[in-house]
Amino acid sequence: MSSMPDSQALAEKHAGIARRFIVAADYYLSERDFIQASEKLWGAAAHAVKAFCIRRGWKHGRYSHLRRAMQRMSERTGDNYWTEGFKAAYNLHLNFYNDDMDDMEEVALESRREIVRDLVDLLLSATWDGDG
Repeated sequence: MSSMPDSQALAEKHAGIARRFIVAADYYLSERDFIQASEKLWGAAAHAVKAFCIRRGWKHGRYSHLRRAMQRMSERTGDNYWTEGFKAAYNLHLNFYNDDMDDMEEVALESRREIVRDLVDLLLSATWDGDG
């Protein structure tokens, strides 16, 4: 790995974290720990966006940079999925702080989980495809 440029290694590191957090989220969901599942899904999305940004040379150090990158991709592609998926992930992040999802909202969490998984897959695929 030392022969890779630093940005490639850093992007791969964040991609690996994103994948690890998706697996962790599934575990926490199975344990009905909605707070931890929520945060792991947010973390997966955030790290996937970071990997995506790093490969393009875009700013990625703040939440506003990640949000702007997703807005930029929605504008470039004409597809709001980039921003909507990121918004779903951010709403899970808010649940981590507020713990306002009860058992009745488990279905909503499952739905957001699928949205975030799809976004992470999209981001990690697009990270190395040369587009953007």
